[in-house]
Amino acid sequence: MVDIKGNSTAFIIVDAQNFVLHENGFGAGWGAWKYAQEKNMVQRTVKAIEKARASNIPIIFVQMDLRPQILPAITQNLPDIDFWKPLREMDFSKITPEEGDFQGSIIDEFTPQPEDLIVTKYHTMSGFHNTDLDQIVRALQCDTLLFAGAVTNLCVESTVRGAFDRGYNCVVLSDCVASISEEAQNFAIDVIFPMLGQVCTSDELEIM
Repeated sequence: MVDIKGNSTAFIIVDAQNFVLHENGFGAGWGAWKYAQEKNMVQRTVKAIEKARASNIPIIFVQMDLRPQILPAITQNLPDIDFWKPLREMDFSKITPEEGDFQGSIIDEFTPQPEDLIVTKYHTMSGFHNTDLDQIVRALQCDTLLFAGAVTNLCVESTVRGAFDRGYNCVVLSDCVASISEEAQNFAIDVIFPMLGQVCTSDELEIM
C-alpha cells in the first residue's frame, strides 16, 4: 500500500487524448490504445479519478497540442524518428478543424470537470517543459503528484522525470498508464519509476 495526504496531492493525467487513446486516433498505431483496452486502463483510471475527486484532490490534465499555423514548417524540421513519423506523413491541409479538435480532445471517459485544470504543452513530451505546470502545483501547495495517462515510457515518464527534478514526491499508478507494448510498460514500471518515486495500483493507493 502507498499512503498519501490528500490535502497536499495533485493528480496529473498525461496525454489522455483521442489521438493516442482512441481507436480512430492518428497515433493509435503506436499501440497504447490497444494496450489500454487489453489492460482495462481507461476504466481503472476513471475509478482513480473518482477516488481523487472524493478526497478533493485537484485533477490536472496535461495535453499535447499543435500550432496549426506553423505545422508545415515544424513537420519539415522534425527528426525522422518513430515518435514524429505520424506527423511527418500527415497532410494537414486535409484535416478539418472538427477532426483536429477530436484528435486533441481528452477522451470522453475522462471529460474534465469545470474545477479541473488543463495544462497544454506544444510539441514536447514533458508536461513541465515550457508550461506553467510547476507554478500551478506550487500554488496548490502540493508536494506529492499522482500520475496516470499515456504513453507510459514516453510522455508519462518524461513528466515524472520533470517532477522528480523539481523535488516532488511522485506516485505512478501502474494500472492507470498505457504503453506501446508489455515490454516497454514493464521496464518503465519495474525499473525506471521506482528510482523516481513510488509505484502502486489504484487499489493500493490509500488517501489520508
